[in-house]
Amino acid sequence: MPIRELEILVAALEGDVIRQKESDKRDEPAFKAWLEDTEKLLKKVRLRLSNEKSREALIDFYKER
Repeated sequence: MPIRELEILVAALEGDVIRQKESDKRDEPAFKAWLEDTEKLLKKVRLRLSNEKSREALIDFYKER
């Protein structure tokens, strides 16, 4: 997945987490479970984004040599 798409997903998930934490239903068990799942997904997408950026930086570095 391209870096740009991963950045969009991170932004969308971060916004979703913020809205979930501010929701009136945040204390309901099902809602808490959904929030936890969203935070886990956000962590995975952030890691993937970081890996992709690192990979691209290494490729660029070695292209310049």
